[in-house]
Amino acid sequence: MGKNEEIRQPQRGAFGGRLGKAFSLDDPPTLVAHTARDDHRMAVTELQFDQRPHGFTAPIPPEDAFLIGLQLRGVHYHELWVDGRAVDARPFVAGTTHFYDLARNPVAYVPEPSHPLFFYLPRAALAEQGRELGLGDTSDLRNTPGAFIDDPVIRALGLSLMPVLHAERHFHQLFVDHVLLALRSHLVMTYGGTRKVRPLAACGLAPWQERAAKELMDAHAVGGTTLAQVSQVCNLDATTFVRAFTRSTGLSPHRWLQQRRMHRAIALMLETKLSIAEIALMAGFVDEEEFVRAFSHKAGMTPDAWRQMPLSSR
Repeated sequence: MGKNEEIRQPQRGAFGGRLGKAFSLDDPPTLVAHTARDDHRMAVTELQFDQRPHGFTAPIPPEDAFLIGLQLRGVHYHELWVDGRAVDARPFVAGTTHFYDLARNPVAYVPEPSHPLFFYLPRAALAEQGRELGLGDTSDLRNTPGAFIDDPVIRALGLSLMPVLHAERHFHQLFVDHVLLALRSHLVMTYGGTRKVRPLAACGLAPWQERAAKELMDAHAVGGTTLAQVSQVCNLDATTFVRAFTRSTGLSPHRWLQQRRMHRAIALMLETKLSIAEIALMAGFVDEEEFVRAFSHKAGMTPDAWRQMPLSSR
């Protein structure tokens, strides 16, 4: 199975191939999520310049959106123009974050190798999150052009997506949705300058909602589904659904789905003589390596070692 075309080749917004074009890169690794209520796109794109600097960026068409850059490699010197004027651009420390308001026509010059992850979030998606959380206007983010922020949450979320960006097979859409939803919530709550105006609901799912969500995820354990699709069958926005599902089951939707995949894999190991690689794919794991890693963490031994044990010892 090849790369997921919807995830890898977005057609609008400053991400994927369109963002890569501004940096003279073709088809950079990209992941996309859709918000549940209004179907806004959020994305993460990896740009890597190990052997050469990218120099000047081409102008990016203005839009009401932000690029949130996570620098995976330190940048000692760069220049930045915003609204046609040069701004004070500080060196970027590896692991730090910087904000670009795409409505202000940012153009950068980087004369050395760099390796950023760029998160793309439209203002409309930020505003949607504010409505879901019961906040005021959250369509803007506090930021200083040219400055960097040491934000461990953004760093951890970005790094968690690196294995997915480089996986040969993509059954991780629910995980991608979780990470980008978490990033959006963090940005709104931390940099949105808003205050809560109503309490968040603390109840779990109704029995029919829990059943519908589990049936949909179970039916798509191989191939995956999106957080937007699962929340829609429950008639909930994504934020409320994740909170309610976790309260009802004790697991996030992604962890529940991974648990189901593990149960399916164990059943296949018990009932068939298929190889570990075949079982991994049939159960819905990205590849054999992911399954072996998850099983070893759970059981303290590899699947092959577990298979060789007497049934009475398992």
